[in-house]
Amino acid sequence: MATAAVIRKCQFDELAAAANFDALCAEYARESGIAEFGEHKVDGNAYRAMESTGMAQCIGAWHGDELIGFGVVTLSPLPHYSKLIGCLISFFVASHARIGSAGTRIRQAAEQYASDRGAMGLMISAPSESRLDVILPRVGYRATNRLFFRAFAQ
Repeated sequence: MATAAVIRKCQFDELAAAANFDALCAEYARESGIAEFGEHKVDGNAYRAMESTGMAQCIGAWHGDELIGFGVVTLSPLPHYSKLIGCLISFFVASHARIGSAGTRIRQAAEQYASDRGAMGLMISAPSESRLDVILPRVGYRATNRLFFRAFAQ
């Protein structure tokens, strides 16, 4: 990719309107999904509801008209500590677009958004042994906990 991607805050509906949104979400699910969750099915209404309350902000990365990445910053209160924390969820850049700085710039936009709204920090979840395991410690993040999952019979 000769030109840098454009990274900017947007609404969920703008991400969903991208011609390749479903394909990008499918790639994200293959790479980052948890088997027990089953096939991915994006809940646009949930994203819109979080946006409407000010508790979520979508960030998109475009190369021309092509959506090449996205992230969603959520803001969550930690009642036990009386603090607000940001979480970068659904953080993904298409495999063919990872040579540039799109992922770094999505993360930086997420950090800025969370900081501007009073969050005391940003948490990022990543698949075990992923590229983010290597990248995030290099830019000041540290592993704090391990996430465990157990499926219940449905």
